[in-house]
Amino acid sequence: MNLRQIHYGWVIVAVSIGILVTYGLSLYSFGVFLKPITTDLNWDRGALSGALSVTILVSGAAGIVCGRLSDRYGPRPIVTIGVILTGISFLLTSQISALWHVYLTWGILMGIGTAFSLIPVMSIIPRWFVKRRGMAMGLVMAGSALGGVIAPLLTQGLISARDWRFAYVILGVIIIVLAVPLAQFIKHSPQRVGLKPYGEDEITDDNKSPSSAAEGISLIQATRTSRFWLFGLIQIGFFFAMVVVMVHIVPHATDIGISKGIAAGILSFVSGIGIIGRLGIGFVADRIGSRLSLALCLGLMTVALIWLLFATEIWMFYVFAVLFGLANGGFMTLLTLVTAELFGLVSLGVVLGGLTFVGLIGEVIGAPLSGSIFDITGSYRIAFLITVGISAVAVILSLVLLRYKGKTGMLGE
Repeated sequence: MNLRQIHYGWVIVAVSIGILVTYGLSLYSFGVFLKPITTDLNWDRGALSGALSVTILVSGAAGIVCGRLSDRYGPRPIVTIGVILTGISFLLTSQISALWHVYLTWGILMGIGTAFSLIPVMSIIPRWFVKRRGMAMGLVMAGSALGGVIAPLLTQGLISARDWRFAYVILGVIIIVLAVPLAQFIKHSPQRVGLKPYGEDEITDDNKSPSSAAEGISLIQATRTSRFWLFGLIQIGFFFAMVVVMVHIVPHATDIGISKGIAAGILSFVSGIGIIGRLGIGFVADRIGSRLSLALCLGLMTVALIWLLFATEIWMFYVFAVLFGLANGGFMTLLTLVTAELFGLVSLGVVLGGLTFVGLIGEVIGAPLSGSIFDITGSYRIAFLITVGISAVAVILSLVLLRYKGKTGMLGE
């Protein structure tokens, strides 16, 4: 096929995958670093996990800012700044010697960097596609899962080869070298470059032609609707469960006698199955709707967490990884699709950033709470029980969300 015949939306998808691979490196490596750092520096797991909570909180606040900047000025400079800051945060974290250092480098700097990298990329995909939107979003979100496949094994390999400080340096260099060039190909919307979204046949020469990109409501209008806060609560439940698993599954597995390499492999397997979840849910959402797909993902996640309570052998952890990976991957793809369906595209970046800020409250609480419970009890069982309960509530709320229609906020409309 002639490359000129490829719609630029698919170029956006390809470069976005590469950028989100680097995001996955930052998200999925922290749990592997947790035990080596706390052992080396004699810190509590709850205290170090708190740095990730700062990352999440800062990321949520920065997401609103970068979403607005991306909507107004375009995503390319925002994403470029984000990946540079993410890489620098890795490099600086390699030099930490006090707990406040990691709160500054990984907490604040990483929080800004990941928000500036993630939110603009997530918000542009629906603008570029009328048809195959679910598939395109699934492909892009598979990038972060691919990063999650690579991160635990690569991180553990680097730590085993030398130490955790060396691992941070190498990962930081990889992020900057890979993602900065890719960010230069990102464009805000087809209308700004004289194109129609994929699935519309005509091409326009002006940037003001009518399209679905002009539909939707602002962040202020969105926050005045009950569905905004309902979807935010659902995200709180999901992200709470996600961060508990991503940060503590490797230490938990090693605590019960599973080797470090296999434990890291389990987390990689979660991410690998997440790729299937991200891709598969796109096809499902295109057929049964994004919100029903959301409820199915949350239900599957709850089943996985219940199974984790009884997992004591390696094969049981891999069963958990399949269930949780499918659910986690599917939800991450649906996050943007459901937001676009409920609130439209005109302010998608900033609305997505606002919702993410609400949802990330779950991540802020989940990691340090679980770590502190372990520090007190010597076990993650109570933490996992709490996680099951929160996940079950999210399932119920997702069923309520099915009653809403898009872009109005009123029940039954």
